[in-house]
Amino acid sequence: MAETNNKKTTTKRKKRVVVEHRERRDMTKLCAFWGIVFSGVAMFIGFFVGLLNICGVTISWANTLQGVCSMVSMIALLIAVAFPAYDYCRGRGKNWKVVYWVALILYICGIVGIGFTL
Repeated sequence: MAETNNKKTTTKRKKRVVVEHRERRDMTKLCAFWGIVFSGVAMFIGFFVGLLNICGVTISWANTLQGVCSMVSMIALLIAVAFPAYDYCRGRGKNWKVVYWVALILYICGIVGIGFTL
């Protein structure tokens, strides 16, 4: 009887872990989806403004709009990539997490640096 109870407890624990993994995957998928949507829209707007510029249509705020679209695209892709990357390094050693946080901070500094040029 004691062996049967242990198996039931283990089964319940495994189900809970599976549900937690599924919820994390769903959040990752959600962030990835909206990140690519926002990035795609922002890049298309930047492309369209650049195309107008090439065709000779001048808009006084076109360069600013392209810069803002580029920044929005980078932020959206950061959101889309940051969560899966953290999930990847989460189960690894401390060095992986240090590399992740350093890379994330460098990326954010790059985005802020681009914002200074606008």
